[in-house]
Amino acid sequence: MRVDAIQQALEEAGLDGWLLYDFRHSNPIAQSLAGFPPDAHHTRRWFCLIPAAGEPQWLHHAIEAHHFAAKPGARTAYSGWRDLEENLRRLLAGRRRVAMEYSPRNAVPYVSRVDAGTLELVRDCGVEVVSSGDLVSRFEASWDAEGLAGHRRAAQILGDGARRTHAYLVECARRGEAPSEYEVQQKLAGMLRAGGLRLDDEPIVAVGPHAANPHYSPGPDGSLPVKEGEVVLLDLWGREDRPGSIHADITWMAFLGRRVPDEVQRVWDAVAGARDAAVAFLRERAADRIPTRGYEADDVARGYLAERGLDRYFIHRLGHSISVEVHGNGANLDHLETVDDRLLLPYTGFSIEPGVYLPGRFGVRSEIDMYWGPDGAEITTPMQEAMPALLA
Repeated sequence: MRVDAIQQALEEAGLDGWLLYDFRHSNPIAQSLAGFPPDAHHTRRWFCLIPAAGEPQWLHHAIEAHHFAAKPGARTAYSGWRDLEENLRRLLAGRRRVAMEYSPRNAVPYVSRVDAGTLELVRDCGVEVVSSGDLVSRFEASWDAEGLAGHRRAAQILGDGARRTHAYLVECARRGEAPSEYEVQQKLAGMLRAGGLRLDDEPIVAVGPHAANPHYSPGPDGSLPVKEGEVVLLDLWGREDRPGSIHADITWMAFLGRRVPDEVQRVWDAVAGARDAAVAFLRERAADRIPTRGYEADDVARGYLAERGLDRYFIHRLGHSISVEVHGNGANLDHLETVDDRLLLPYTGFSIEPGVYLPGRFGVRSEIDMYWGPDGAEITTPMQEAMPALLA
């Protein structure tokens, strides 16, 4: 546990402590911060107060004391519910404001990990509970120097996989072949694994109307042929196969033909323009050190599409936090699905991925990753400047 750094953050935020709580893996954020592995076998409730000053204080069940014996700080065991509530009241005595994994009105589900009953119990101890959202971004979603370097290496492997897949589709078309989405997906996944990436899920290969479904995933049955005259969407992600490595996540587009149709080109221009508008906004805000919240970049991209009459076809957030998980626990760029008012914090990364999806016809998305560094915001992945016509 990075107690010193957490305590400095608590002091800066005017908080008396960060109260971690978990029951049967209901709060993976608390579990990770406490240093427990994902498969730790806990069957009873536990708390840990990291105070703004002083040592951590643990409250755990007596039958699971062995799980906490090596943890830094003071430890108190309880057995019955009366013991739990009495010791929790003692733990919080004299505290005014503590952070927990809670989000008002469940505005940010990634942070809302503590159930309403536990919040009632804590508040009955006389403390105000505030969201730990920015603390989570700082201590659960930040990248160190090696994380950034590994992310860049993963991004290059993804970009190479996208280029090689486009080349493969050209070869197939020239031979008169039309492999299925599933066959192309499996070939692409093999390229990425051979490049050294760990894939938690298979990449997305979608053509035509399937590209209008943002989370379409091809299977051995029902896949469409990837044939001449189709819009082709590739969404691929992965990380180096080592503990703590950071994901990269990109989406590349193409038209399998000699010329991109006018309507497809118009949609691509709008999507790429929304992407670039968000990037310019973030770069300017980071360079000027202006505090920026996740929803603000979403507004910029969505406004760009609205000016072109396409915002109603942009049906998901602009971007998501990226860390060890491809969808991390840091701030998302979102003012559609949620109001993510968490700050974009130094040493964190996220995707930028506007999309326009015309149901039953085709969809276009352009996805890159960005890193909010201490000296500015930068693009960290390969980016398509134009939508290629692969048979031109």
